[in-house]
Amino acid sequence: MRRGFAIFWRVRAPTRPHLREALWRAATSGALIAVLLGVAAGAVQGAAPPIGRAELQARLEKTSRGLSASEVAELGAGAGPLLAQIADDRAVASPVRLRAMAALTYVRTPATHDFLEAFVIRKRPSSDAVDRALLRKAAIALGWQSGPRTVEVLAGLLDHDDAEVRLDAVVALGLTRTRRAEKPLRDRLAIEADAAVRAQIESQLKTLLGPEAGKPER
Repeated sequence: MRRGFAIFWRVRAPTRPHLREALWRAATSGALIAVLLGVAAGAVQGAAPPIGRAELQARLEKTSRGLSASEVAELGAGAGPLLAQIADDRAVASPVRLRAMAALTYVRTPATHDFLEAFVIRKRPSSDAVDRALLRKAAIALGWQSGPRTVEVLAGLLDHDDAEVRLDAVVALGLTRTRRAEKPLRDRLAIEADAAVRAQIESQLKTLLGPEAGKPER
């Protein structure tokens, strides 16, 4: 393209030096812009299409370790709603649902946060084993994301009849890294009977407030 401009310039160039220079800059700038626009258009056309639910579910079925933060990021902006659908679908195999729920940890959007809060509230009374496993994953994901109502929602799990659910609720409250988690943790420490849960509460209080914070008040 520049060669064509050069040929034209030798044949038709104006005789005044300053006019020739101005016209040459305008011509070559326009050519450069056209090239750049062409490259950009090609990049858009060559972009990978958004992942579909079937493809995402198949990927979750193939992996046994779940998806990492970088792998979730590579799925694109539309992955959050699809992961939520899979996690909440009783027709999907339980291990796949659990991997989808865990992957939501890395989808930090308002919609994902709302889904996790609603799921924890909705599944809290369930006695179903799969629901409880999903509840624990949702609690951890919610703790990582935190938010204005997160402590309140997670604190509701501290009196759950399943010690494993209580344990993960304690961990999730610690993950929020907010001082507002101190009161529900201390309140539970005063009455918690399970040794593992008590130890986890003390550990999370130390993380939140310092080395002396985990000691029960006398």
